Amino acid sequence: EMIASARRRTQQHETSIEYHVLDATDEAALVGLGERSFDAAVSAMALMDMAEIDPLLRALTKLLRPGGCFVFAVMHPCFNNTYVSMAAEVKDCEGQLVSEYSVKVSGYLQPSTTKGLALENQPKPHLYFHRPLHVLLGAAFRAGFVLDGLEEPAFPSDYPSNSRFYSWSNFTQIPPALVARLRFSDELLRKP
Repeated sequence: EMIASARRRTQQHETSIEYHVLDATDEAALVGLGERSFDAAVSAMALMDMAEIDPLLRALTKLLRPGGCFVFAVMHPCFNNTYVSMAAEVKDCEGQLVSEYSVKVSGYLQPSTTKGLALENQPKPHLYFHRPLHVLLGAAFRAGFVLDGLEEPAFPSDYPSNSRFYSWSNFTQIPPALVARLRFSDELLRKP
């Protein structure tokens, strides 16, 4: 359904865009797309849904052209995982009642697989593969990538607050996502 939707939205570019459905953990199928054929690759909120990311990272080192990059966005492994509880409190701040939003983190360092919801009222939970930063980025480094960009976007403080306290738009000091840009460096693979 997502490919059909993408085709409808990009009809004006139908001669320059190809769509493929592949298993992102099948290294051989990915490499079959053509070595050194891509300037960039993007993964938008998918790595935490994948049981294995090493085959994808290895394949990307073969698919990307020199100077190419891999950009990925994930739920922030520190602040937005199934071991986080969201809290909202009201405090008196010099005579003004102020809402304060925070998260309590009860688990982080151990990789884990848990079920969770992506959306409220989701019919059933799905699997999340939690990877702390040292595991997530470590897999990229082992494949030969270097990190050359990192963002932790949060909602700006002037963003309209949401009446549901657990909306991330209320948590302006806590980033719900992490976005990283990686570049392949075969020099790293040659070092002992």
